[in-house]
Amino acid sequence: MLELLNFFDGEAASGAAAGAGTGTGAGGWITWVILAVLIVGMVLVMIIPQRKQKKRAEEMMSKLTVGAVVTTIGGIVGEVVDIDEKHIWLLTGIGENKTTMQFLRQAIHAVMPAPGTPEYEAEQKAAEQKADEVDEVK
Repeated sequence: MLELLNFFDGEAASGAAAGAGTGTGAGGWITWVILAVLIVGMVLVMIIPQRKQKKRAEEMMSKLTVGAVVTTIGGIVGEVVDIDEKHIWLLTGIGENKTTMQFLRQAIHAVMPAPGTPEYEAEQKAAEQKADEVDEVK
């Protein structure tokens, strides 16, 4: 079975075919090194993006304050009215048809800063500049 993995070592394959012993040649360790590098690479490819995503989610939850406008994973947009450790209450609707809904904190997809805060103003400026750049290109 191990000789199937020794595709880099021609001598080990020809020796096994000729009936010479089952010892691993000089290329036996190369196969194990390559396998180890591949396994480490696969683990890194899986773990690093997961850590980045977790960091972004924690950063987004730190922006979550009363008055912020949020979008849920279901697409509901509303203003945060109250927050506790597990839940968030959103005010949504138009005019007299406003209602308050309760969601789990994990159901929040995106957070916009509360209007009037410095973060909100900076975000609005960035959006205007981006729109101006698009207009200039046209």
